Amino acid sequence: MLAKKFRLQIQNWLKNKNKKIISHRSDFFIVRTSINESSFSRFGVIISAKVSKSAVKRNRIKRIIYDFIRINKLNEAGGRDVAITVLSSTAKLDKNEIEKELKNVITF
Repeated sequence: MLAKKFRLQIQNWLKNKNKKIISHRSDFFIVRTSINESSFSRFGVIISAKVSKSAVKRNRIKRIIYDFIRINKLNEAGGRDVAITVLSSTAKLDKNEIEKELKNVITF
């Protein structure tokens, strides 16, 4: 898992209407980014029950995403807030395919 300071508080971030948000969409993810004032990036993952009814599967996908970010040190790339929305087609993918899709979608 990511350290707490690298996690984005999604509820507060979505309420703030003053930020300019840039979105990227793929078949499996929607990635929204905005600039923050800190020297590191913060990440948040939004995954609904529509993706999978099982909380175990949803948490597994969330862990895969956070581990990908931690291992590739994306949180050290400066000053962005990134919200990743997981779409329902992601539940069919395995770990390697999820990581491959994340590489294609997350760009700074």
